[in-house]
Order: sequence, then C-alpha cells, then structure tokens
Amino acid sequence: MPLAVYLQSRLHRPVQFVTAPDFSTFMRRVAANEYDIVYLNPLLFAQAEHDGYRAVVKVAGEPFTGILVVRRQSPIRRVTPAEFDKGLTIGFPDPRAYAATVMTRGYLRQRGIDVDKCCRVRYFGSQDSALVALDSGIVDVAGTWWPSLRSMPAAVRANLRVIAETPPQPQMPIALRVKLPVELQRKITKDLLELAKTPRGRQVLEYLGFPDGFAPTSDVDYAKVK
Repeated sequence: MPLAVYLQSRLHRPVQFVTAPDFSTFMRRVAANEYDIVYLNPLLFAQAEHDGYRAVVKVAGEPFTGILVVRRQSPIRRVTPAEFDKGLTIGFPDPRAYAATVMTRGYLRQRGIDVDKCCRVRYFGSQDSALVALDSGIVDVAGTWWPSLRSMPAAVRANLRVIAETPPQPQMPIALRVKLPVELQRKITKDLLELAKTPRGRQVLEYLGFPDGFAPTSDVDYAKVK
C-alpha cells in the first residue's frame, strides 16, 4: 500500500493496490492482463512475459534464495537423507512459489532427498501460513524465503532456525503491461529506481523490507529461469 500511494502521488493519477487469494487466481488475472504493474517471482515472470509483460526493475541488494526452516528445538541439524527419512512433514506455500518451494525442493533433490517419497508434503497457500504451521508444530520443516521469515512476529522468529539456504537466482522483478503508454512505463520505472533518493521513498522501502531499493533489469535476466 505505501508503494501504491507513493506512485499515485508521483504519477498524478489513481493507483489501486489489488491482490488475489492464491497463486493460481493471480496468474489467471495476469494472463488476462488485469494488472498494469505486477510484482512476482522469477518463475511466474517467465510465464507472464508471454502474457504481455516486461520486467523493468528488480529488488536490489539481497540475493534471491530459498531457505529451509525448523523449530529452534528440532533435532534436525543437517540436510541429509538420514535426517529427512524419518516420516517428517514438510510445508510449502504453493507448488509455484519459486524460492520457497521450487528452489528448496531442487536443493533437497540435489542432496538425494525426494520429499514426495520420504516426507508428508503439505501446501498452505501462503508463506506466512507455512511458517505459522511450522511454529505451531503442524509441520517439522518449512520452505520459505528471508523476507517472509523476517516479517514474522518476534516470538515466532525466536522459535525458528534456518538449516539451509539455496544458491541464488535472479531477484524478484516488477513488470509492466507492455500495452501501457511508453512514456508512462518510463515514468514508473524512473520513480521506482529513484525511491532510495528521497526520505519519503526510503520510508516506503523500509515498509517493503527492501533497504537497497530497486535496480534496473530486463527480460534477458530471467531467460535462464525458463
């Protein structure tokens, strides 16, 4: 919401913040070009590019990685087949959550762990729900990413421990509908890149949890994700 309000003041036109109840609904709306500006993971952008969007900026600074998290008192210390072959329940947000699900599953597979065979897999629809399920003891391990873990209440964070982090992939992009007027696309891109240059913009970035702001990007950066 702070970013939407900021862009509205800079563009001198209404900017409405909207979302969707789940990934599938979101992507159907993206495919229908219902959004002018979209913030989505690299895997979903690879699809959105063909739906009429182009990447203009990406989150700067922090690498885009997935993490595997357990409760602080969990006996799980390492990511090995022996540790996971104990009838564990592992939670993910959604099958298409790139960092939290796709990348962490790939990380586990590279270490000889097929979670569909050794574990009970559950999907909770959102990053927050997967972490709450872990904190509550509903699952033994959760796949997520750093921004979601940082967004948890302090008491929840204190009860959780990261046991693994995946290699990085291209960061989360913001993409624009290609049918927007070219000058408007340029203005939006410029405003996003200059957020870190003003006190108000830095405040918006603090709300977003992106202290380094945004960096320029293009569709080329996401070619390998396909």
